[in-house]
Amino acid sequence: MQIGDIIQKYNFHDSNVIELFHENNSVKLKIDLCMWKQEGYKEGDDELKEVLLEFNSVEDYMWDSDKAEADIDYDTILEISYSNGTLKIVLVDGGTSIITFKCNTVEFI
Repeated sequence: MQIGDIIQKYNFHDSNVIELFHENNSVKLKIDLCMWKQEGYKEGDDELKEVLLEFNSVEDYMWDSDKAEADIDYDTILEISYSNGTLKIVLVDGGTSIITFKCNTVEFI
């Protein structure tokens, strides 16, 4: 799926990143997605759903934070933006962490 399409389809704001994996040219984000923020949500549906976003062919990965990537544990997604082939994810949990990398497609599992 194209990254721009997934950002338009899903509202990631206030969802939590449970785990972040980055190795070689791959980034995986395990997320507790806030289903109550999604279009079509109905009262009584599950409010959260654990999903995995898998980005392959990643280039120019950057981690900007005072904490280590391995310390990600239920950090809240403040912003996800995509421009000129670069994805930017801003997380908050006491402090701010920013992930940026170039990629065109994502697998939503």
